[in-house]
Amino acid sequence: MRRGKAGFLALILALFLGFIFWLSSATVFTFGETAVKLPAGCQVEIKPGHIAFHLAEGRLELIPEADNLKVRTVDKNGKVVYTGTQGRVFAECQPEKFKKLKVTDADYRFIRFALGKPEPDPAGRGVLIPKGTRIEKVEEDLYRFHLENGEVISFKCKAAGEDKIGDCTRYTRDGKIMYTRTKVKLCRMSSLEELKSLPSTLPEQLWVQFVTESKG
Repeated sequence: MRRGKAGFLALILALFLGFIFWLSSATVFTFGETAVKLPAGCQVEIKPGHIAFHLAEGRLELIPEADNLKVRTVDKNGKVVYTGTQGRVFAECQPEKFKKLKVTDADYRFIRFALGKPEPDPAGRGVLIPKGTRIEKVEEDLYRFHLENGEVISFKCKAAGEDKIGDCTRYTRDGKIMYTRTKVKLCRMSSLEELKSLPSTLPEQLWVQFVTESKG
């Protein structure tokens, strides 16, 4: 009797954990959120005026408007859930790639994650490393990026499971610390040209981050 009860409880626990995992991995559009994950393998549709990513809960559309990237989420029934503005698309990456590079091959940002999602940049402390920035490898897991204006951004990374997070510090031309951001990840930004040339199936996981604009 006890074995049967224990087996039943184990089954309930397994189902509960499976449900929690499904919730954590599913894409659910929620008004007020500031980022949506685009899983590798999702379908991509390039149309005049927008780029659509087809997800389990509907689709996310990117709409270029001048220098702004607008965001629109649509549920399975075709109803707009919310819209966003100031969108940016990026992939998490590992800093080891810089060991063989002398300059950055794309725009990069240091972004902090909380509960598995990227956080908005603190006011005045967004860290952008433009494409073509000179890279200096100081020592193991310590890199410096020399900006055109003479400022320097250093990144000291450490292992965190399969990922690497670290601290980035921004320095003035004369070496004074402007600010430091801790526990950030290195992220490669996707340009609009790259997004427009995506294949029909997304080859790698991407994030779309934005400012929520209005509810549908």
